[in-house]
Amino acid sequence: MQIRLTVLGSRGGHQAAPAPAGCDVLVTAPAGTALAAVASGLAATVGGPDTPAATAGGTPRGTVVLYAGSQRLDPQRAVLGEPPLVDGAVLTLHVPAPDADALGDDGLGAPQLHVVAGPDAGGVHLLHPGSVRIGRSADADVPLDDPDVSRLHCTVTVMPDGRVAVADLGSTNGTTLDGAEVGVRAVPLAPGALLRIGESTLRLATGGGTRLPVVPDHEGHLALAGGPEAGTDASGGAPGPGAGTSGGAAGRGTGAPDAAAGRPAGGSGASAPHPGAPAATAGTGPQQAAGPSVRPSAPGGREHPGAPGGAHAGAAGPGPAGLHSGPASAPGRAAGAADGGPRRRGGIGAWARKWVRGQEDVAVEAVGVVEPAAAVPDADDPAALLLAALGPTGRLWSRGPGHPGFLEVGLGAGSRVALHESGALGIAGPRARLMGVARSVVAQLAGLHSPAQLEIVLLAADRVRPLQERRRDWAWLGWLPHVRPAHGQDCRLLLAYDRDQAAARTAELTRRLDDGPLGSGWAAADPAAVRRTADAYEGPRTLLVVDGDPGTAALRELTGRLASHGPAAGIHVLALAEAPAATPASPVAQTYDTACASVPAFRDCGAVALLSGDVATAVRTFAIGDGRPVPPGGTAVADGVSAAWAERFARALAPLRADAPPADHQGAHRPAASLPTAARLLDELGLARATPASLMARWAAAADQGRAVGGLADVVLGAGRRGPVGAELVHEGPHLLIEGPAGSGRTELLRSLAASLAAGSRPDHLGLLLLDGAGGERGEGLLPCTELPHVSAHLVASDPLRMREFAQALATELGRRHELLDGVPFVEWHGRRSLSDRMVSPRDPGPGEHRGDLDPQRTGTLRLRASAPRTDPAAGPSPLPRLVLLVDDFDALVAPALGSPGRPAAGSLVRILEGVAREGARLGVHLITATARPDRTAGTEPARQAALRVELDAPDRPGPGRGRLLYSDGRAVPFQAGRVTGRIPRTATLRPTVVPVEWERMGDPPARRPVRELGNGPTDLALLASALDRASHLVSAIPVLFPAAP
Repeated sequence: MQIRLTVLGSRGGHQAAPAPAGCDVLVTAPAGTALAAVASGLAATVGGPDTPAATAGGTPRGTVVLYAGSQRLDPQRAVLGEPPLVDGAVLTLHVPAPDADALGDDGLGAPQLHVVAGPDAGGVHLLHPGSVRIGRSADADVPLDDPDVSRLHCTVTVMPDGRVAVADLGSTNGTTLDGAEVGVRAVPLAPGALLRIGESTLRLATGGGTRLPVVPDHEGHLALAGGPEAGTDASGGAPGPGAGTSGGAAGRGTGAPDAAAGRPAGGSGASAPHPGAPAATAGTGPQQAAGPSVRPSAPGGREHPGAPGGAHAGAAGPGPAGLHSGPASAPGRAAGAADGGPRRRGGIGAWARKWVRGQEDVAVEAVGVVEPAAAVPDADDPAALLLAALGPTGRLWSRGPGHPGFLEVGLGAGSRVALHESGALGIAGPRARLMGVARSVVAQLAGLHSPAQLEIVLLAADRVRPLQERRRDWAWLGWLPHVRPAHGQDCRLLLAYDRDQAAARTAELTRRLDDGPLGSGWAAADPAAVRRTADAYEGPRTLLVVDGDPGTAALRELTGRLASHGPAAGIHVLALAEAPAATPASPVAQTYDTACASVPAFRDCGAVALLSGDVATAVRTFAIGDGRPVPPGGTAVADGVSAAWAERFARALAPLRADAPPADHQGAHRPAASLPTAARLLDELGLARATPASLMARWAAAADQGRAVGGLADVVLGAGRRGPVGAELVHEGPHLLIEGPAGSGRTELLRSLAASLAAGSRPDHLGLLLLDGAGGERGEGLLPCTELPHVSAHLVASDPLRMREFAQALATELGRRHELLDGVPFVEWHGRRSLSDRMVSPRDPGPGEHRGDLDPQRTGTLRLRASAPRTDPAAGPSPLPRLVLLVDDFDALVAPALGSPGRPAAGSLVRILEGVAREGARLGVHLITATARPDRTAGTEPARQAALRVELDAPDRPGPGRGRLLYSDGRAVPFQAGRVTGRIPRTATLRPTVVPVEWERMGDPPARRPVRELGNGPTDLALLASALDRASHLVSAIPVLFPAAP
């Protein structure tokens, strides 16, 4: 199990030397590990003399006290992987998270103020009784990073009776409420009303809503039990008290660790708990909380002194190339200057900026000044997205291919781009504002599309900016589940911070195009062919974020090709280019050319968005025609979110896993990302430490359960999304067919099935017959399974004489069973026969008992009492124990290669196996076959009679053992096969480890050590075989003989 945590050091002044205030760490530990095992390691990552960093003698200097929000964690009871210690959690050392206790259950019904649009959107603030000041200053209770907002702009007051009022504080640009100007006298602020200050729009809402239930998987993840449902929960809903809300300006004070500042990011300094942690608030000021999402109207239009010209963006209807603009006016909008209504003051700052550039009386572009559109934004505004992630609510991951808003993103109120229509999107502007808009776009796609539908790949290899700056800009992205490799990519996260990583990521994407309908010549395909292929594409999508120049000339060309041709394989590029804002000093054409020179892929985007205005808070969107922006374009106020908001949002998503596909994807295979990349069979069997006692208890339980139904033969294949995946051969079978190409893990799965069967039944009740059809030409095959005491025979199909003897012995056994059963089905016969469930053979009475002493001498040995007295020796195996044949490489028997040594006798084996397939169900004989060539075995009886089937994927998706179990009723359950021949690691490698996360190295291939470096201990199969052998001796179980004794 691996989970990522963030540890924040104490800010109480105890540290004698400078130490990082926060550290992201990767914790590796077995499932069920207590926090105490890693507490010292977690504390050591933030240093300090009062933390238990190891001293010379290994003795800790102090006691580690860790908090999750306000909850003090008990090191012995808190378990890694269980809430609150899930992926993305934030822990504080020695002190609770600031203001973590202010928000209680009662606070969720209090009024809330949502920042639904603007350059600092996404904030969610809980309003307590009293006055709340809103402004640009850090002293404001609700600080907004909006240059058109005054330092202290307005005040919102919650009356004792619950009513809310708003008043302006003499701001420069004024305050409007649903379009009506607000003065210094307080006016009522009703729920749903839109408050416009500067370029920001806020909405008053009340708490409420319903959270989706989540189920911990005890490995750091939370499964959405009901699964995301497309189009549900339009109101967003409010998370409960454990939703992990935090205080201050929501999205600004959400507690993402700020390494530079040495404190949690944001104005309030509140730390960010994780889903499942106690709610955090901001103390005396307005509190961030989770509440209902909204469908706000857009802010009223404001004249931008430096905004470029262009047609009004309010023209209703869709624009070209996936661009959509909102309605011409929003409900409640006041008449603007053009209507003779009250105009907002431009402000001394705007006048000074024009004066310095000598533009006070200079007309802007020829088509005139354009004010941002006043349009109704989509209901999925940044505040609603944050609430959906914190809840989680039904809005989360609610868009699929059937949703009308699939792959649509909003750049601002009334400005939307459909990626499935435009193909690729380019955004250009000054760096600070550009990153705010880019975070908003990526967050929209991640919050509305599940990891099964969308993966996100980042290329941030531009050497113009230092690595630390790139890492700081995109560290939040690493918490998203969408950047986990789900298609066999050779990396830990789909991130690229250097040119080698960028080359690997682009190569992975170009391989998808090579394998697509356009073939290896996709780069030469004409645009019409690309469009037809893109329209017909069905499958998961990829968002490739290209931040700046990718590096080499080859990478520049590849990213451009991916922007133009990628939609044919579901790949959509988001190109980010640093360029001057579009103003009269830098017209649209010049800004576009600068962006294309900075990021060559920008020219291949089907739609572009250019930030404009003196302070780059407006955005103009254009379709691209003949390599140039097509005027006039649409204008809107750009929606941006802060880095702290993005990290809080991503951390909320980090532990979440979709437990079921969306409603419109019920027939599709579940994504590989929700399954583990590897599984250990003993863990899935509940035998992490296989002991004779645990096996005997398992045998007894299986016998009790199977007595009333004619016996059971359970097999466990591996790990699924809800736990172990398996089947029952008697009632769901009787036969199982495994299909998979070379390298898919067929043989290993057969070994696991043999081990699973042996762990579920005594060796005198179940016998295993092993057959390697390839004659040892494809490795050691099933040979390691011969250590199991249940194995009665093992045949390698390379000796014709032994092959004929095996076929004859099997035919004799089938005939013997026909006689003994005399037409009675084996299940019915088994139900009639009373099988003893005695776990130990009776012992002879001791000397004291012969003398009449009923109290035997006390010893330290635990003896299991026999169910009934017996004096005769333990009986041998049942006359008709259940038999299971496991056949590897069945296709090599059906169509043996020329020159194969077993070719002359292969036909006799195939005939007897077909007889087992036909008659085995009523004779108590089951057949498990594996084939690499289903086309060769499709017409055989084992294939026709198999009610259970396993389809294994190719080994590169994402590795051996990944497949689906198909039941006779059409159900398909994906799983990762449990490995049983893996070697036991050294003791040191089993110890929990804590290492800092190097985000810039997450794009490298995972370090793979050879098996010999993991220790020379026994395999899991050998460990299980040893325990099975000892358990069988303790119960005096005599293994099944084959051929049976006369």
